[in-house]
Amino acid sequence: MQNGGKNMGKKIMVLVLVFICFGTAFGQLTPEQLKLKEEFLKQRQTSTDPAQTNLIEQYKSPVELNNQSDDFYTPADGSVPSAKIASDSTKQQAITDGDLKIFGYNLFDGTPESFSPILEATPPPDYKIGPGDNVLVNIWGRVDMQLDLTVDREGKVFIPKAGEISAWGITLDQFKELVGSRLSAIYSGYEFSVTLGKIRRIKVFVYGEVKRPGGYTTSSLATLFNALYLAGGPTSTGSLRNIRHIRNSKVAAQIDLYRFLIDGDNSQDSKLESGDVIFVPVSGPLVQISGQVKRPAIYELAQNEKISDLIALAGGTTAEAFLEMVSVDRVGKEDSRVIEDVDLSEKTKMSNPHAFAKSDLMLKDGDRLKIPSVYELRKNTVKLMGNVKHPGVFGLSDSMRVSDLIGHGDQFRRDTYTERANLFRTFPDQSRQVFSVNLDEVLSGTDSTNYLLMDKDSLVIYSQNDIRRDMKVTISGAVKRPGSYEYFENMRLSDLIFLGGNPLKQSYLLQAEVARVVPGRPAQILHANLDKVLTERDSSEDILLAEDDIVFIRTIPRWRLDNNVSIDGEIMFPGTYEITKDDERLSDLIKRCGGFTPEAFPRGLVFERPTISDEVEKRQARNILASTELTILDSLNRPLPKLDQTLDIKGANRIIINAEDALKKPGSSDDIVLERGDRIYIPTKPVGVQVLGAVAYNGTVVFKKGEKAKYFIRASGGFSNNADKKQTRLAKADGRILAGGQAFGAKVEIGDMVIVPQKLKREKGHFLSMTAITAIASSALSAYIIVTRVK
Repeated sequence: MQNGGKNMGKKIMVLVLVFICFGTAFGQLTPEQLKLKEEFLKQRQTSTDPAQTNLIEQYKSPVELNNQSDDFYTPADGSVPSAKIASDSTKQQAITDGDLKIFGYNLFDGTPESFSPILEATPPPDYKIGPGDNVLVNIWGRVDMQLDLTVDREGKVFIPKAGEISAWGITLDQFKELVGSRLSAIYSGYEFSVTLGKIRRIKVFVYGEVKRPGGYTTSSLATLFNALYLAGGPTSTGSLRNIRHIRNSKVAAQIDLYRFLIDGDNSQDSKLESGDVIFVPVSGPLVQISGQVKRPAIYELAQNEKISDLIALAGGTTAEAFLEMVSVDRVGKEDSRVIEDVDLSEKTKMSNPHAFAKSDLMLKDGDRLKIPSVYELRKNTVKLMGNVKHPGVFGLSDSMRVSDLIGHGDQFRRDTYTERANLFRTFPDQSRQVFSVNLDEVLSGTDSTNYLLMDKDSLVIYSQNDIRRDMKVTISGAVKRPGSYEYFENMRLSDLIFLGGNPLKQSYLLQAEVARVVPGRPAQILHANLDKVLTERDSSEDILLAEDDIVFIRTIPRWRLDNNVSIDGEIMFPGTYEITKDDERLSDLIKRCGGFTPEAFPRGLVFERPTISDEVEKRQARNILASTELTILDSLNRPLPKLDQTLDIKGANRIIINAEDALKKPGSSDDIVLERGDRIYIPTKPVGVQVLGAVAYNGTVVFKKGEKAKYFIRASGGFSNNADKKQTRLAKADGRILAGGQAFGAKVEIGDMVIVPQKLKREKGHFLSMTAITAIASSALSAYIIVTRVK
């Protein structure tokens, strides 16, 4: 909500700012605009929101001065200590080429969907009356009259006794003179006033590269800028410098928005008339400028613009700009890229105008300019970095050596590693070399590695931690934060347990296991009593750890925080229940739930155990099927899906039981022992038998006691022509499936389901179809589950 409020506030600020800026197009600011201006400036002065405070200066992005470039002093990857101290003299580098955006398009960011001028605003003195305008004439004195006149399609108004007066295309003052001349011929001893009431609306069209092209109905006070805002502004491919205002199929004006964006000049903001067209063509040539300019960006070119013009568009250069070497990267012949350095310094401009004019190249589409910093070309410097008190860049003096740069050891921090430092040297051809420096020898006066320094050398000093390998110990299991931790000298088991967040409630405290890695031998296993480690100070059980030790904290056997089952449906008190004992059964749970409701159908009880499918997956049932199955091709030699691909493992989660026997005979095989995560559902008593598949009508047939499957099939219209009668299935309410003769011989009970499959359509070569594969998969899964349960 807060971000939304900020965005809405920004939109309102944009509307106010634009309306204030565009008000001068009518000659002067109206009282309403002055009021809005005062409110805007007051709010801007008190605002702490950067998005509002910088609204007017949103196009200025001054480049932060950087002290100097680090390009020449960057050591090889991995050679600098990870915990190096940042140099105070190094400032954030200026914006890079990859960060540049096309200048000007953010003017229309957050454009309102229905922006239009304020209809109640006072029209400017040069506003011309047209059809649809409402004119109010008030007469007082010897004559008292109020006239509410609307200019008709012919541009005329009718005044009683005075007749018709043509108002089209004249100003309000001119219209007042015409009315006065007509009234003076009729009345005397009166005074009158003429004002505008409701202002007419006009239809304008905005086309081309804009976000919302189309026709817009707006106030006759609208200007070209208003219409651009209505259309969302130009797209990223639209031009900002060649917008055309077309009237009566002729270009009335060409607008360069850069004049408004850079100089605040809105003199191009022409008034609109009904039928006008604003067309935004595709953007012209684009060039980019980066480096030491105040507004690095990508700019659209107008005709015949040079480098100096582009620098002016970019707000000019910063104080540290080095104009003697402006880099111009452009497309050359045969799609090659050519880089040229030109001198545009003030010194050259004053001393050699001809050379300056020659260097001020005419820009081309795709040019990339970069203005370097004077600090990038600083000479005779060396850099000290790493584990020192005062890292940074220092001036190179004559005969300066490593010992001079490190201040004969005064620069070192307490934990400095003195057996080796690295001296990185960059040669004029940009090749690089590293030299090993023994700081102990340098400090003792030995000159073997006390090298004579050269321009752009970089000396890196390391700490003890930088050269010491990472030493770790690991804790896993029932602790708050298991993982690897830094190994410290004399570190004990209690220290690592504390770093791991201490044991959890379910932690087994009687014994912890420590695996110690012994190079070349099997791991050594140590045991500790955690209860004593945590409660007794200086306990002998508090093992002294070694590097790479792994500590295992076990969980109390059979610990469960959520050892519960869920029961739903037609039960008196459905919900989640905690298992209260190891051998709690289904019958016990139903008693705890208050028994069944009168509408319950116990025979259809659904008992699911989600852990079964997990166990089947772990036993790799799919892989077993895949490895024992032949690949079958259809008539087009395409492989048909295998059993392992069509197998629904989750179907194994349902355990088929006789719930009625489970309740009548507690402790029987059907009265299954509950496990964590079991789900039980008791359906509502059904009204009939479902008949599905290859029958005349799929539906539910009212149950009739004693009848068999054929009765219910006939009640559903009988078998269809493609019915596979021999494969008919009788799905019992308790989950059992009867097939073939059993399906037709058994009596159907309420809640059962008769399923009649379709005949298999044999492919050429007698290949199996998808239906057969699915049937085989179901049978295989059933067999697998039965075998698993028997085991």
